[in-house]
Formats: sequence, C-alpha cells, structure tokens
Amino acid sequence: MKCRRLLSSRPPARLRLRRQRGVALVVSLLVFSLAAAFVVAMSSEFMLFMKRSSNVFVASESYAYLRGGEDLAKLALIQDAQADTQAGRERDDLTELWAQPVVPYALDNGGMLSGSIQDLSGRLFLNNLGVDASAGDDDEEGGGSALGVNGVEAFTAPQRRFLRLLQSFEEPQVSEQDARLILEAIRDWMDKDNNPSDFGAEDNYYIDFEPSYRAGNRQFRSVSELRLVAYMTPELYLAIEPFVTVWGDGSLNIQTAPAQVLRTLNAPEQLQPLSEGEAEALVALRGEEGFESVQALLNSPVLANLRVDSSGLTEKTDYFLYSGQVEVADRRSTLYSVLHRQAGQVKTLLRSGGAF
Repeated sequence: MKCRRLLSSRPPARLRLRRQRGVALVVSLLVFSLAAAFVVAMSSEFMLFMKRSSNVFVASESYAYLRGGEDLAKLALIQDAQADTQAGRERDDLTELWAQPVVPYALDNGGMLSGSIQDLSGRLFLNNLGVDASAGDDDEEGGGSALGVNGVEAFTAPQRRFLRLLQSFEEPQVSEQDARLILEAIRDWMDKDNNPSDFGAEDNYYIDFEPSYRAGNRQFRSVSELRLVAYMTPELYLAIEPFVTVWGDGSLNIQTAPAQVLRTLNAPEQLQPLSEGEAEALVALRGEEGFESVQALLNSPVLANLRVDSSGLTEKTDYFLYSGQVEVADRRSTLYSVLHRQAGQVKTLLRSGGAF
C-alpha cells in the first residue's frame, strides 16, 4: 500500500513532458535574446568600424590630391625659375604662371581640387623686428644709424614698416602709441632675457593670464604666436595676419606686395602709413607688368620726395605659400605648404592644415 501511495504521488508522464518543454522554451528564449543582443552589438561595432574606415579612406584620398597639387605648384615654380634664367632677369611678379588666379580642377570622383601660390616675400617679416636700431639699419642713407628726427624714437626700417602696418586698418583702429606698445612687447617676446623694456612685457606680465605662460624669448616660429603677445587683440591679429610672415630672409618684394603692405613705405621720420589713395596709385603704377626696378618705385610720383627706406626692397623671392583645397565625398580639406626655391629645386619646409 505504501508503495502504491508513492507511485501515485509522481506526476503523470504527460505533465512531466510539458514541464520539460516549458523549461526548454525559456532556455531557448534566453539564448535567442543573448544572441540578438550580441548581433546588435556586433552590427553597431561593424557600422562604426565601416564609418571609421570610410573616414580614413576619404582623408587619405584627399591628402593624396592635396599633395598632388603641391607637386604641381613646385613644378610651376621650377619652370618660372628656368624661364627667368633664360630671360636673364631674376624677378618674380604677378604676371608669372604661379601667380595666376585659382582655376578649380574637377576630379574623377566628382570632387574638386583648387590651389594657389602666394609670395611670402610680399609680406612683412616678423623675425627682424627684434633687431636694435643701434646694431645697424641699412636704410636709404646707408649709415645704419638710429633715427631720431622730430622726436621719433630710434627704429629700424622693418620696425617702422610694422608700426605703419598696425595703423593702416580702418577696423580695428590703432593709434601710434598703441602700435609702439605692441612693437615693444614683440621685441621683449623675442629677446633672450627676462628684463622688460619701459613699455614692453616679459614673464611677469603673462604670469597673471589664465592659463599663465612665459614670453617666447626666441624668434617667432609661426605667425599665430602673435596672439600671445601683450596688447595684441584678436581683431588686430585677424587684420594683420595676411600681411606678415615668419618665412624668408626679410626681403620685401615690391612686385607682389599688396596695397596694404605698400602703405608701409614712407619717409623715415614718418611713422604714419601712406594713405589708401597713395597705395592705390602705387598699385596702378605697377600695373600688370610691374615696376621696372626698385629705383623706379622710389622715383614714382607717390614716393619721389619721401626718401623712402630702401633696405630689404627687392624684386625676387625664394619663399612661397601653397594653399590647396579639395572636396571629396562632400568633405573639404585644406593643406598649407611653405615652399623654398633654391638652386633650381623646391623643397617643402612645412605642411599644415591650420596655422603656418
């Protein structure tokens, strides 16, 4: 009887089978859920991988096009040098092949490539602003003596040109006094000591900034460093950035200098820039063919009576800026390359996608 009771207490076989099927269904659903979650995670990771790969491919393709444009720029500069040698006249002006307007080039994939070359010697050179006038200034009088006419302090010819450039903009307007403050700050930024000049700035000025930093105590390696110099406002930096450079030997090419830079040519005792009308007159006199020579510029009706500083004025350059832009897959990329032409060859000194 006891045995029968035990046997009768066990569930029927059909009920046990249903319970096993229920457990199997739950396990199957759990496995399916885990598999689905794994697939979704894999799919998301795969899509992210594909997007990254696509970005890398587009970036590589864009850079290859930009480097191709740089090579074409080098070829144009080499051909120009060869043409100048054959003509027996070493001169770089705006009529030459490298200076022609940008013509966009259609790519096979539907994108566009464009590029331009600028003469960096058509800008004012920043790294000769730290030279003391007492060390010599090869101005038009040839003595290199400091200037002290009508209360004007001693400045070198490059320093006087820079002071005039700072005052040549309608916005922002810079007074002569403020221009001198900026120049003194630049000179302190470039000298090797930590002793501020009367109106300059050294570490004790920049230490109060947030974040704090120190003066460079060396020459500028990038125009963008000007943003760190005392009294330099963002608005003024944006205004002067297209007209200054850290590349070159300090020469100023009169054949390619824009009107804003030509305004910096004035009498030694005058720290004010030429008027806009006078600069436009110089550009008109230069015309498409350029000035006949540096002396022709100095003898022009605009400058003839001003005894303009002639130091550093030239008609030739060896430093150029290639600016390339490419659009691939609706994405735009830019490359700036500083090119140095010497002895029939062109070398790249710097490549950058931003400041140079």
